[in-house]
Amino acid sequence: MRHLIEDGPAGRRVSRVEDRLNRTLARRERRWKPAATPLRRQLVLLEMIGAVAGCVGGYLLFIDPVRRFEVTLASRIIDLLGVDRVSGALGDGFVVFGPNLEPVVAEMTGSCSILSSVLALAALAVVALRKRPQALTGFLAAAVFVLAANQVRLLGSLLAGRYLAVDALVFFHDWVGAVLNFGYTLIGLLIMIGLTMYDAQRAEQDRTGRHTADRPAAWARPGLGHRVPVEDTREPGLQIAAVVHRRILPKAVSRRLARRREQRRIDYRVGHETPARRAEIIRELAGKGLGVHTATLLAVASYETDPLVLDTLAGVIAARQWEPIAGGDVVALRLWARAWLMRAPRQRSVAETGRLVAVTGAGGPAGVAVVKALQAAGDHVLALDANPDAAGMRLAGRSAVLPCAGHPGFAEALLAVLDEHRPAALVCTVAEEYAALAPLIPAMDELGVKTWLPDPASAERCIDKIAFARTMHAAGVPHPATAWTPATVGLIPGPWIVKPARGRGSRGVLLVDDPAELVRAFASLPGAIVQTRVTGREFTADALVGPDGTLLACVPRWRDETRGGVSVRGTTFTSVAVTEIVAATLRAVGHTGPANVQGFVAGSGDVTVVEVNPRFSGGLPLTLAAGADVVGTYLTGILDPSAPLPTLGFRPGVRMARHFAEVYYTADGTPVPDPLDPVTCSVPGFGAATPIAHSPSEPTSFQTPSSVRAEHAPAIGQGMFVAVG
Repeated sequence: MRHLIEDGPAGRRVSRVEDRLNRTLARRERRWKPAATPLRRQLVLLEMIGAVAGCVGGYLLFIDPVRRFEVTLASRIIDLLGVDRVSGALGDGFVVFGPNLEPVVAEMTGSCSILSSVLALAALAVVALRKRPQALTGFLAAAVFVLAANQVRLLGSLLAGRYLAVDALVFFHDWVGAVLNFGYTLIGLLIMIGLTMYDAQRAEQDRTGRHTADRPAAWARPGLGHRVPVEDTREPGLQIAAVVHRRILPKAVSRRLARRREQRRIDYRVGHETPARRAEIIRELAGKGLGVHTATLLAVASYETDPLVLDTLAGVIAARQWEPIAGGDVVALRLWARAWLMRAPRQRSVAETGRLVAVTGAGGPAGVAVVKALQAAGDHVLALDANPDAAGMRLAGRSAVLPCAGHPGFAEALLAVLDEHRPAALVCTVAEEYAALAPLIPAMDELGVKTWLPDPASAERCIDKIAFARTMHAAGVPHPATAWTPATVGLIPGPWIVKPARGRGSRGVLLVDDPAELVRAFASLPGAIVQTRVTGREFTADALVGPDGTLLACVPRWRDETRGGVSVRGTTFTSVAVTEIVAATLRAVGHTGPANVQGFVAGSGDVTVVEVNPRFSGGLPLTLAAGADVVGTYLTGILDPSAPLPTLGFRPGVRMARHFAEVYYTADGTPVPDPLDPVTCSVPGFGAATPIAHSPSEPTSFQTPSSVRAEHAPAIGQGMFVAVG
């Protein structure tokens, strides 16, 4: 009930207390939830401390056994070489007799051992390379090399003391040996990195066999590489592999080997996977180093069309700025990523949610409005429609063409698309699809796709105008006198309106003033109904009904001008009578979810309902502009059915003037920039506060108001109901 007191002193005190609480909570969040960069620094610091502790602890534990092992190994090598006067009998040192038989004891100190170098390599492998499958192999190879190189150093020192002089042993060990120690440790590190960074997967090749993403134009497909001139692809000289395939191997064997080689190409697999899988593969390839699969990453950057995949590629490239530049291709990747990340950002006031929401009927006005509302809230959209040229397919980041809901392959095609893209939720904007979608809810749940559909029976009562007339008559809700049989058409008072019993969008609607034309108009329209034409001011009320039947939103608007059944000019307004009639209407049909109720308000103030569309309306943008976020609230109800949904208010007096808008694209669906894209400018005084009409503090229930609890008028003949109230 905050909106009831916020204009007074108590409201100001509540606001101040709330602001102080928000600031306190924000400080606590910053205190206990550090940002990503400080958290990463703390993790790096912990890893460094752990590496140092491991090196020190390992040195203290293993230095003596390692020294004895190295002395024993060097002694055996000296024995194999047949060198005398050098003995390792001391266990941790050598006894060397020089040229003049002067004895000297050469102790194997900790600085002479390989243990410090091996521990350093092990720490680097654990901290920096532990996620790579070849890390253990690389470490073992580097350790073996360091051991062998240190043995060479020891043997050189011992042989210098044996054949030259004792001073030569000291000089070789302290000076030459120190240089060798640094050199073989560095080379061991390079060996470990080289073997660990190596990837056994086959890199890309062009038709000449070169490992590159450059491909002939005939091979160019999304994700398959750059286009290069075909005449420049052959290298001069004899190619043994080509001779073997053309002259020696049977054609069947050659084709089999070529097909096997093609299947092993990384970029080939990337180009034929789903967008989600392509993004996952890109993370894996880039995680092995930008210099390992550079050609594949360049190919994706050149030919990928899905913005989410390109965002993933740019993100993983930007996250690996610490890597050294391995060549011009890596430079090209980094320049591309920088340009992609610095492209003109979309003007939005909220951060992207990362959610993908599927929207059916993306070609209709309601579908387009839902697509734009979701994108404005930071969601990604998968647009679905039976028309490949639907405008909503161009507005969304992803799109797919489906058969009509009545087609036998609709269910299979829809589930295949949902399985490929795995959206978090599905929003249906076509009421005729409810019956086809209801049986698919268990299958969609298995795919992780949530939805919220009204009861098919209640939707049918709204779609079928005959069933709707019967329902309104039974509930006592004012509704035009309706007839749908030839015997009762003449009993309806005029003037008349003739329309299909299951039509939409003012299709097939006929206005009749002459009684002589009524029968002919009724006969000319198959499955038609006849209604008394209602006078007054036409309105549409966008409504949202919670799963428990609570009316969460009711936003009436005058239909100031319509074209093709779609409002192109309108104004929001408040009316208790309209809200009560809308509540009674939706309660009578048993609807939950979004709906729009159409009717008329007479000069006397009486409200008459004409029809209900159990879906979002084409005039939804005006409702959203008035402050009632019915799309976001509906999506919250889909994603979390147990969440309490708020009662939505709106701003009366908001006007809408709709105009045509264009989207441009090529024959293959590639977007074409809009040459008339407007530039947003600052307007002084724009956004000034305007009073908002809130719904009552208590949610509106579907109790039939007293104004419509009149005695039911008797039915006149079979197949006709007259107006009530």
